[in-house]
Amino acid sequence: MHFKKILIFAFLSPLLFFSSQNYNSFIEEDEIDIRQGRVEHKVVVKIIGDEWRVVLEDDESQSDVIVRRGDRIRWVVEGSDASFAFPDIRIFGLETREVKDGNPLVMAISANSPKGTFAYTVFIHESMTYARGQSPPRIIVRN
Repeated sequence: MHFKKILIFAFLSPLLFFSSQNYNSFIEEDEIDIRQGRVEHKVVVKIIGDEWRVVLEDDESQSDVIVRRGDRIRWVVEGSDASFAFPDIRIFGLETREVKDGNPLVMAISANSPKGTFAYTVFIHESMTYARGQSPPRIIVRN
């Protein structure tokens, strides 16, 4: 009986070791983001009044997202599928993305992104129209 316990422990120990290593790597990645000042900005695309709007999650009067290289933007479209078009491939590494209703689109600002203000568009599939931001929504890359 004692031999059986030792045998089980010998087989399970590597599993416990490797699973704790993976968990620690996730923690370390989050800690690196915090130490380097990386931020995730939350943006919502939804109907306000009678029009589709792009707004910050915590301030419906704002749509401009002020970011730094390495920051992430999380968009959630409420009520429709949508297509995003970005003006400069250097910001995210691609020009267009599509997202399904309620699913997030999370993208990181590239380390190669130029500084500046970049308007982008969000086309709403349900109503075949573009969402309005601060006319239009913009990403402002500071550094």
